[in-house]
Amino acid sequence: MKAKGDTTKHVRDTLSRCTALFAGCGFVFPLDVDTGKAAEWLVRQRRDGGQAELPTGVDEFRPVEVAAILGITKSALARAIRRHRLSAIGKGKARRIPRATVAALATNAARGVGPATLNHYVRAVRGFFRWLVRAKRIGSNPLESLPLVNAAVEVRRTRRELTANELHRLSNATRMSSRSYRGLSGEDRYFLYLVATGTGFRASALSNLTPADFDLNTPTVTLVARFNKSRRTKVQPLPVDVATALRDYLASKSISTPVWGGTWAKDCRGAEMIRLDLEAAGIPYTVDGPEGLEYADFHSLRHSFLTLGGRSGIDLRTLQELARHSDPILTARYSHRRLYDLAGAVDKLPNLVPDSPGMVSIPIRLTGTEGAKSAVPDAVTGCAEGPQSASSCNLRDVEAGGSENSQPLEKTGAGADLHRPASICFSAPCRARTDDPLIKSQLLYQLS
Repeated sequence: MKAKGDTTKHVRDTLSRCTALFAGCGFVFPLDVDTGKAAEWLVRQRRDGGQAELPTGVDEFRPVEVAAILGITKSALARAIRRHRLSAIGKGKARRIPRATVAALATNAARGVGPATLNHYVRAVRGFFRWLVRAKRIGSNPLESLPLVNAAVEVRRTRRELTANELHRLSNATRMSSRSYRGLSGEDRYFLYLVATGTGFRASALSNLTPADFDLNTPTVTLVARFNKSRRTKVQPLPVDVATALRDYLASKSISTPVWGGTWAKDCRGAEMIRLDLEAAGIPYTVDGPEGLEYADFHSLRHSFLTLGGRSGIDLRTLQELARHSDPILTARYSHRRLYDLAGAVDKLPNLVPDSPGMVSIPIRLTGTEGAKSAVPDAVTGCAEGPQSASSCNLRDVEAGGSENSQPLEKTGAGADLHRPASICFSAPCRARTDDPLIKSQLLYQLS
């Protein structure tokens, strides 16, 4: 995977998932691998486990005691308390964890994994055995039939988009902030959020952008292949107002140093960073949605980019290209439509209620064919007088001298004659009336 160019995090996560499944199922040799055992292990991970019991009569615990109860490290305990906004008392050696906080952490630890996490395990192990097959180490993939789980039945973390008003409030509050987060000042975070919303780039891509990647005259920003999830170089257009705002800010930065470097993206702290700025702006981090809580973490800026683009009239195919997605279905999941969006679309329908009680039908716009004669060809001219598609029949000469045609010639693309019947008009002589019985008989013969 390293030779292929995968990121260090992706390699580490894949290795840990394969190791966990092999150890849990007791797989040691390729012949030990069995699809049924792997499926049973995945089902066990899906179920809620037994909750750790807390000692009775204790109201406060030391961090080392809580870590031992939950089976995690002290640093992981600190992150969990901070992420779930749970209470703790004191700092350093005097720090104590209330019983209610420990109980909440124990409940979360006993919860089974979600379907999306199970799919990560399945993809990891199936990919490993596919590599073994390609390397001629085994004859076939023993886990090829291991199915993926329908992740739509339970989404553990649903992201929401930020409205334009919320984005403005977030920008103003962040730019005025005097607090620094992992080396990023308030102004740094302001421009980081601005570029994230204007490009839809992910946190890992944004953390590696340098001033040399920006061309503010075009204006575009280039994401090199090694920092792009798809491993392809992407030149992304920048909104003009974003490019104008960046001009003075980037001028003061080193040309080859990442503009928003540091550990905020490497340690996956973008959600915590933007949560603090959202609180300063008075914007809720979570809101109630139709299927549970919806979160406004750092990746929500990508959702905001695609949602605002869709509401501005950008078609799905263009949004897919801007988002660098391989499947438009994935793009559609990022571009949200709320009830007021649907209501606005319904309001564009024509009036469906009659103007007066006497009206029983709604007038339909005329297409130009109503009241026309039957589409039976005239025996003399060879052209139908009723409704017909645009053809050379519409080019009848009004005068022998050749006046301008009454209707324009239809423009057709290549292969149009394969998808519709040919015109029933014949050659040029049929455009003028004639009394010659021989010509009439020839025309009627061709028509038949």
